[in-house]
Amino acid sequence: MERGGADIMLQKWGRLFGLACIVVTVVAAIALTGLHRTAQSSAMNKGIQPPDVSAKSVFVLNADTGEVLYEKNPDEVFRILSLTKLVTAYILVDRMGDRLSETIKINWPHLTGGSSAKLKRLDVWTLQDLLYGMVLVSGNDASLAIADAIGHDLLASEGKRGDTAKATARFVEEMEAAANELGAHNASFADPYGLSPKNAATARDMGLIAAKIFVDPRLLPAWACTERTLHIDGRQPRTVELKTSLEILGEGTVIGAKTGSHVSKNIYNLVTAWRAPNGQTIVGVVLGSKSHPARYDEMRAIVDSAPRDFPGLGAAEIATKRAPTDTCH
Repeated sequence: MERGGADIMLQKWGRLFGLACIVVTVVAAIALTGLHRTAQSSAMNKGIQPPDVSAKSVFVLNADTGEVLYEKNPDEVFRILSLTKLVTAYILVDRMGDRLSETIKINWPHLTGGSSAKLKRLDVWTLQDLLYGMVLVSGNDASLAIADAIGHDLLASEGKRGDTAKATARFVEEMEAAANELGAHNASFADPYGLSPKNAATARDMGLIAAKIFVDPRLLPAWACTERTLHIDGRQPRTVELKTSLEILGEGTVIGAKTGSHVSKNIYNLVTAWRAPNGQTIVGVVLGSKSHPARYDEMRAIVDSAPRDFPGLGAAEIATKRAPTDTCH
């Protein structure tokens, strides 16, 4: 009787041991699968070397899938100059996208140096017209007026008041927060237009920012626009003609671009977004190209190479609802 009981106990322990082995095997298989998927994800998110370029840093990203296509020194921090305005535009539509018809009266503090959208003291501009003034001709004055309007709106929501300087400082704080939310953790800002050397980021930072901005239906018409006529109210009502100087805009399937330049310091940056043959949105960043023409030629080489290096981009167009990009008038 005792021996039979022992045999039964041994059988039970044997079954339990076998079950435990099965559990360990399944857990191990799941763990290995997870590691494999992690490895696949890491591989997918590390790009290959881009075509031969003079740019010191390159980052190219599929905005629809998150796949990194090309990269070269993507995590070194550079001055970004007017690429700063990508973030200014994003905050404008994110904060006041349904209020772009609101107006702001232009005054002396808005008339900053550098590139200009032809703002004059006591003009009355809508936020939408300021957006086009910033995007088409890279107007520092338009950028500052936008920052002032949004900065005051932010201060009011916090029960605070302030002048243009205080409102702009509050806006710059919002730029840092917005960039961080978009994954651009190395980006830093000191003004809304890019003159300060403290406005800096990596190519990866700018790629992540661009991947958000160039698929935003509220901004696409502005990025795709090459010229626009504005009707400005105020002390001197007039018509203002804006025409982009972006050479790559309108080529092929390019849907938007922004330069950042400092000629005396030989700094030439470019961010561009385009549609791949399969309809997906690709964003490319080149920082520190050797010349103004080089940055455009290098971006064109990247655009041409992508479908060859990544055959999936050359497949039949994927059915994706896209915002119109031809509403500029």
